[in-house]
Amino acid sequence: MTKNDYVLTAVRRKVNIKTKMNEEDIRAKIDEIKGQLSGDMFADMRLMQEIYELKKQLNPAIEDNPELDDDEDGCLYCGS
Repeated sequence: MTKNDYVLTAVRRKVNIKTKMNEEDIRAKIDEIKGQLSGDMFADMRLMQEIYELKKQLNPAIEDNPELDDDEDGCLYCGS
């Protein structure tokens, strides 16, 4: 297992993909995490992954089709 695999596993446990959160709770959590972003892509990687995992709960199709993500901030996750 690589270091990234360990990080992703830890993030998934923290976000707990199977948690029964309603849409409003998920959106509130995303907003809370976005408020913690520093603007430093490398420092924010963990937070961006948490946001992505939550967004996949709202719209699982974004995993295979990122263009379906209605993120108003643009592509936070690919680095472009």
